Amino acid sequence: MKQKIVSLVTSVLTVLTVTTAPFTAAAAGKTTDYTIKDYAAAESYYNRVVLSKSWQNSDDRNERGEMLQLPAYMLNRMTTDALVEAVLDYPYFYDIYAFDDVQEGVDLMMQTFNGVRELADRDDVASVLLDKYSGEEVLTDASSADAEVFRLTNLEVLLSQDFVTTKLDKKEKSKFVKNIASKMDDKIASPVYGDFTNNLVFDLTEENSKDSGLLKDMQTVRDGKATSTYVKTPNGTKVAATAYSTEPLSSSQISSINKKYDAAYPKAKRLRSASGKYNCHSYAWYSTSTSNNKWINNPSAYWTDKSYKQTTTAKAGRKIIYVDRSKNTLQHSSIVYSVSNSTITVNSKWGKCGLYRHSLTNSPYTNCKYYCFYR
Repeated sequence: MKQKIVSLVTSVLTVLTVTTAPFTAAAAGKTTDYTIKDYAAAESYYNRVVLSKSWQNSDDRNERGEMLQLPAYMLNRMTTDALVEAVLDYPYFYDIYAFDDVQEGVDLMMQTFNGVRELADRDDVASVLLDKYSGEEVLTDASSADAEVFRLTNLEVLLSQDFVTTKLDKKEKSKFVKNIASKMDDKIASPVYGDFTNNLVFDLTEENSKDSGLLKDMQTVRDGKATSTYVKTPNGTKVAATAYSTEPLSSSQISSINKKYDAAYPKAKRLRSASGKYNCHSYAWYSTSTSNNKWINNPSAYWTDKSYKQTTTAKAGRKIIYVDRSKNTLQHSSIVYSVSNSTITVNSKWGKCGLYRHSLTNSPYTNCKYYCFYR
């Protein structure tokens, strides 16, 4: 859930000077001559970028993302089918799972990746995505080295966006709901998928769509393995939380996320595996214990009740929050690990992904300003 930070914090952390502006789209004239039918061109382009020394040596997520923008000659000539595959293969697609609210991650990807913006503009995006999703099999085994355990979920993320659902006709809406329901049953019966991804398509469709008929058809009974609870700040203020009795991600999903992020963030060090039981705010403000099973959406009580005070100096052990510059919403929390020559290194949990040690700007959370707190 996105949290407004207006009036809650004041002074931006001045120990560093960083500009993290959204990426720019490739400039070129638009063409409808979609002659590139195979997404292999984009895959080859990504691979060249990711294997380059400049990409590998960069410690700035914005800089690496800019290098991955699809060239205009390729972007404007790919068929929609090939473009869908190019978007799914985008090395930072998985960054959406580093956000407490996956939709916030999708929104950021829309801002910073020209491939998904082009996809949203295609008139046939809904029909192409629906056909592709209909033909996608639910995995029953993930032991194969090339098993893409998040591919089905990633397709569902795209399908649940308003740039897709608003382009579905009546017949396609019916097909959409039937396919979601059918695959839901198969996913529940499979050990490959976890509760989080099984329910994500319903959550995102509800968040994005204004179609009351579609939303009514998408209603479902959720598997209740999470309970509402609360934790307390040092000064005793209650903070709403969700407690998980079981891991919302499957072992296959955890393994897949670990591999994807380790490759996408070569300069960050993974300290713990992916988990859906706790998030960045819970780790930074509530507990760094490996047994932490609390998910906190809004930690602002920790500083508004004066349990923590704001400072402009980062030191080991202090907390840093990331606030989106344009929306003024809370994106992330971290704990300072070290400060050396004005380089701040933090430990932070990336959404449902792993716990990482990284420089302040080398994370999925871009276009941010930073605020530091101490006790």
